[in-house]
Amino acid sequence: MAGQPHRTRDLTDPITRAPPITRLLIGEVDMTAPSGRAIVVGVDGSPDAHRAAAWAAALASRTRAPLRVVHALPEPLYLMTDVAVMGQGPAIARHRAVGEKVLDEASTEMRLRFPELDVHTDLVPGPTAPALAAAGATARMIVLGAGIPSGVGASAAGSTAIELARHGTCPITVCRQQSETLPDRRPVVVGIDDGDSSAAAVFSAFEFAHLFEAPVIAAHAWSPRHAAGNVTIPFLVDRDAPEESEHDVLAAHLVQVRERYPGVAVTEVVEPTAPARLILDRATDAQLVVIGSQGHGRLAGAILGSVSQHLLHHSPCPIMIHRARHHANT
Repeated sequence: MAGQPHRTRDLTDPITRAPPITRLLIGEVDMTAPSGRAIVVGVDGSPDAHRAAAWAAALASRTRAPLRVVHALPEPLYLMTDVAVMGQGPAIARHRAVGEKVLDEASTEMRLRFPELDVHTDLVPGPTAPALAAAGATARMIVLGAGIPSGVGASAAGSTAIELARHGTCPITVCRQQSETLPDRRPVVVGIDDGDSSAAAVFSAFEFAHLFEAPVIAAHAWSPRHAAGNVTIPFLVDRDAPEESEHDVLAAHLVQVRERYPGVAVTEVVEPTAPARLILDRATDAQLVVIGSQGHGRLAGAILGSVSQHLLHHSPCPIMIHRARHHANT
């Protein structure tokens, strides 16, 4: 509750300190069922983090999951010697006081906006990415604002999200600065390539859309320069044949999820263009973009490179990054 002391935890060993897994990950379970697996949101007192907390709280409320609000201290206190701690005592106390205030303000507002929500707070040692990864070791999702850490800007959020996507064990959602609204019935855009990570992204997109009664735009980009296996050719004489093949790729990714969520309306988009451009074009009026983080085939593993970073910096709505193993490990 607001005003109570916040837990300061050494999260270097999340396996032994985290609560047991009681449900599967997003994309593999009916999220409307109650679950002990929290949605984790990082806060730093910035407006961006505030919007991220509200978005995470709305999702947690809809899924009846706990919300865990986390603030990372600027120093890795658990690595400091006793002498260093004594020498920096006043500074450490100030950082803790600021962190506790940030947590109090965020948790109090989320409880007011979502009275039924189970909210917990944690004051943890930094740096930000390892702290959030540890806090989210058994979480459904980690959410962060585009301004985390405070004062550094969107590029920091992008690098933090990329690090979390590479090493984390759950989906990562970054709420961009333009994201002013909570989840609603606007479309969910999912980018699909021919790699393993797309399966996890597709299930997450459809699950989210099902929860909020929203449609899905399934977007698949392809290049005529790579249509004959992986052999680069300057152009295609017959473009219809490979384009039909790309439609088959997209359809194959949607078979199971259509059966699981028959009530979700789907628009299929297949275009010979760059993946980031196709997704951004469809994201203009969307509420969420979902992508996989380990591309194969035509994306050649670049999904954690230029595509993701471009989307993290330019997407007009929150972007969820989903690794293949988030799906496979469930």
